[in-house]
Amino acid sequence: MEEECTSILLNKTFPTINFREARQLLVKPIGSNWVYKTKHNPDRTIRYKACLVIEGYKQTDIGETYAPVGKLTTFRYLISLVRKYGLNIDHLYVVTAFLNSEVDDDDIYMILPEGWPEGLHTPTIIVRLKKALYCVKQAPRLWHNDINTILLSLEFKLSLADPNLYRRSDGILMLLYLDDISMLYPEEATQAAIEVKARLSEKYKITNLSLARQFLGIEIHREDNSTGTGSGSAFSLGQKTLITTILE
Repeated sequence: MEEECTSILLNKTFPTINFREARQLLVKPIGSNWVYKTKHNPDRTIRYKACLVIEGYKQTDIGETYAPVGKLTTFRYLISLVRKYGLNIDHLYVVTAFLNSEVDDDDIYMILPEGWPEGLHTPTIIVRLKKALYCVKQAPRLWHNDINTILLSLEFKLSLADPNLYRRSDGILMLLYLDDISMLYPEEATQAAIEVKARLSEKYKITNLSLARQFLGIEIHREDNSTGTGSGSAFSLGQKTLITTILE
């Protein structure tokens, strides 16, 4: 929760509003809550995550909300390209991705939940969103538009087959799935891939997970080559962790 609060404050997601301003609001502020998740890392360790979410179901007059999502079929096809051409495949994660986009509605006011840091801990404090927050209905669209603009500026072209698949003339491929990014590239484009990561890191807080061992809950196993380079590397995909969780 402290990490989430720190990210929100550093990102300048919202300014606080004093009680006098709050009484003059023409719109009713929306509540918020904490959502807790348990994440399983590829090395079988557990990571605990807390997200601050707004009660977006109470929003009205929000306009366009649609945002495309990467297809699992595309990901499986990309894995076949890794196998055939000996491509490298890295996994990038954008920390608090939705918080990077500025909202296009000036009238989203929110009441902070309990558990906020000292000094902002009372649930009666009201804030006005300057940037998107989880469960803001238009947040996925705003985030997709934001990163789409960045990738196009880096000379990527959008695939006609999948609106979240990007390709560049140097052989780099990128598949987006909300805040997860799968990056594929040939060995000769390694330096170019490093530069792309650096440019993205200038705009977003990126966790470079480097060699992909898991993507969207799908485990990637390299059976004869730990680097994933060289044509003929054997791969297998599995979901052992998910299956075990369901059985338990």
